[in-house]
Amino acid sequence: MEMNWTKSDYFTQLVFKDKRSHTALELFVDDIHTDKDRTVNKFLNHSGSEDFLWGLIRLLACDAPRYRVAGNSAYILGTIAENEAGCYRVLSITTGNKPESRNILPDLTRMLQGDDPESVMNAAGTMGTLAETVEGRQWLISEECLPLTIEYVANLLSNPNLWTGSNSALVLARISISEEGCFKVLQHPKCKEIVSKLIASLGMDEAGRGMNAAFAIGRICDLEEGRTSLLSLPESEKMISMLAKMLCCDDTGASKNACFALSCLATNFNGHSRILKNVHSDDVIRCLSELLSAEDTETGWFSAMTLHTLASHPRGCQRLREHPEVSQALEAANKKPDLGEDLKEEVSITLEILKRIAKPSVPIVTVTGRSSVEAMWERTSTKSGFAIKYQLFDGTKCFYQGPELQCSVNDLTPNTQYLIRLRVCTEIEESPFSEAVHITTDEDVPGPPENLRILGATVTQLKIGWEPPLETSGLLKGYYVYNGKHMVEHTYELSSIITGLATNSNYDIQVCAATAKGKGPKVSCNGSTMEQGAHNPSKPQLHVLGRNEIHLTWDPPDVPLGKINKYDIMMNGKCIHSGIDCHAMARRLVPDKEHTFVVVAVTTEGKFESKPAKKENCKR
Repeated sequence: MEMNWTKSDYFTQLVFKDKRSHTALELFVDDIHTDKDRTVNKFLNHSGSEDFLWGLIRLLACDAPRYRVAGNSAYILGTIAENEAGCYRVLSITTGNKPESRNILPDLTRMLQGDDPESVMNAAGTMGTLAETVEGRQWLISEECLPLTIEYVANLLSNPNLWTGSNSALVLARISISEEGCFKVLQHPKCKEIVSKLIASLGMDEAGRGMNAAFAIGRICDLEEGRTSLLSLPESEKMISMLAKMLCCDDTGASKNACFALSCLATNFNGHSRILKNVHSDDVIRCLSELLSAEDTETGWFSAMTLHTLASHPRGCQRLREHPEVSQALEAANKKPDLGEDLKEEVSITLEILKRIAKPSVPIVTVTGRSSVEAMWERTSTKSGFAIKYQLFDGTKCFYQGPELQCSVNDLTPNTQYLIRLRVCTEIEESPFSEAVHITTDEDVPGPPENLRILGATVTQLKIGWEPPLETSGLLKGYYVYNGKHMVEHTYELSSIITGLATNSNYDIQVCAATAKGKGPKVSCNGSTMEQGAHNPSKPQLHVLGRNEIHLTWDPPDVPLGKINKYDIMMNGKCIHSGIDCHAMARRLVPDKEHTFVVVAVTTEGKFESKPAKKENCKR
């Protein structure tokens, strides 16, 4: 199709302020619709293009709605600015010395309040195009009328024409690309109204209004002040829900920008918590996992970055671990041979954060006494964000829990084997137990024997019994029996007969157990011997048979106490004969010496002694 500029050089008419320029604008717009690139290049390469550009700038101020002069001028300038060289030329004018340079943004801002919908849309579109470059944004932000521009643009977010709303959201999005631009929005007197309108603009639409609004919200959320401001709004929950829905939609641009906004929200503890508590949080996590494998690498990187941000807080780490798809998706992405370096780094870091605590090394345990040990272990690290605690166990009993790498365990039982194991835990997980360390505490003196009691009594004897100590604290080396302060027997049995006692007398009997470490505490009881009775053998009758022999006879007890097992013949305190007969012979005696004899009846109830009998054998 033939272009208008091939028929006449209408560009030259743009310098006039009458109908000639109005007509030229309409021809220019018509040619842009026919072939934008050829028309823009023809204009920029025209020898008078600099003057023509100034003409277009002046026409922005023209108030001729019948011909849509200002709207057409804005449209043409925006189209020229889409060309790299054209953008440079237009921006060079914004910093020019002519008075008209200072009127460009005010004129475009004024047009936002106009009645012509197309002119309004063109003005917002031109602002968005000029703000695409760093230089354009800096120019826009430095203009005195920017607060009014921001207010008017925000008012257009709800415009019935979605393209106008999209252009307006784009202006705010590009202003917010720079930190200074974000602060301009946050410090605006009507900041709450502006961000509320951005939230209301979220959603899926063909014009891209929701996509641009999501990016602007993301940039504002990237600042702590912005996050705090947005999360304090009544609409904040709606904002999170809409971003969640946009994330899961089929529109790549909307999904990507929603992902960006959610990741910025999640860097704040409150924002992170709000996302996880949102009704759509499971869908968010599922969708992020699916987007890791998106064909668009940038989308995959945004999703990985958001998962990384969510995992960087302890509760987020817990949720991602519990979700059935996250780890699988991350592992699958990590195995891709063509995965981009940036994406691979985000995936690897997130996998490292989600890694569960490994089985700890075997603790080093040293026995330090009969009831104590010292334990130490290697440090375990985790990137989940939860504080690490160590637990030291014997079986199911936990001896220690805390953050230190060593501990003393006291109040153990002496001479006891323990199987010491270490476990590492956080608020949300526990590691497997380490291998067990077998240790045995040192021996100690045992506890007192149990249940010491009098089993029987005679006129000269007490029979006692007891039970082993509850705490042996080692290998028992027997029991020591005491009559008062005097030890009378060491035995391995659980009973003892104390002889040589006075008739009808009280005695303090004590018993203690012993190990290799020494004697334990004593336990005592009181016992009394019986009065003299008929359960003793009679006083032996002594018959001297020459110089070296004496024959003894006696009568058994009239009333034996228990069954008589034997008779022991004691001569001068030593047993010289044992038997069951009531007679015995003492032989090989030293001549001409007095000897004392006692007959002891040994029964099942104890020992019963006769009265002593003395006899001197014959001289040589």
